[in-house]
Amino acid sequence: MNEHLLNIVGVGPGDPDLITLKAVKILKESDFIFYPRVLYSNNNFALDILKGNLIDIQDSKLIPLDIEMKKNFNLNKTLYDENALKILKKLKANCLCSYITIGDPAFYSTYAELYKSLKQLADSYNIALNVNIISGISSFNYLLSLIKEPYAVKKSSVLINVPIGKTDSELESEINFIMSLKEKPSMIIYMKAGNNIYDILHIYKRMLYDDFKNGKLKFYILEKSALDDSIDLDCLEPANSSGYDYFSILAAIFI
Repeated sequence: MNEHLLNIVGVGPGDPDLITLKAVKILKESDFIFYPRVLYSNNNFALDILKGNLIDIQDSKLIPLDIEMKKNFNLNKTLYDENALKILKKLKANCLCSYITIGDPAFYSTYAELYKSLKQLADSYNIALNVNIISGISSFNYLLSLIKEPYAVKKSSVLINVPIGKTDSELESEINFIMSLKEKPSMIIYMKAGNNIYDILHIYKRMLYDDFKNGKLKFYILEKSALDDSIDLDCLEPANSSGYDYFSILAAIFI
């Protein structure tokens, strides 16, 4: 079996200055760089970060891979299979290839579904797929650095939550779990919560409004590298609103 190397490169949480030196080195050495292009959107965050670093890479080396995020027409399985084929063709030609993704590839990124299609296709061609992951700074680490308050300390608890597809009762049970812990501060960080932020905040308003008014509960939202700490449960948009970007993160801090 032939062995082909594919670099999976995390380019950080959105600030072009936070891409790692190792990532830059690998990308400069690559023959081709694949990047996710979100359908029905003008946002191509991973590519923007790459170009924001003024990395001198010819456009001919950049290959977009279409994926669905904001709107779902159940195309992703087909898209990921097509994307895997594009990558495998370059690998079979002995090209050094990299795939970039925002944040850290090992933590809830487009790499997860792409890998499934790549592995299946490589097995069908009797090819050993060799993957090298270059970690990036995760968005929730970046969020905590912007907050500046040391909320993640000894005996505190941090629940990393992916709210997509969860029911209100499931979200409520997670809130109750964190609230049941004696040690504070504790927090719940909702990843890629943009389409769910107002729904989640309405749950908190229903369950813990008094804690919010008494200063025992704080909210922070990270959107496009900017921190918003002005959330007011008295001035919420209607539930099911989608005023935030898909990639936005919500942090609920229990003090």
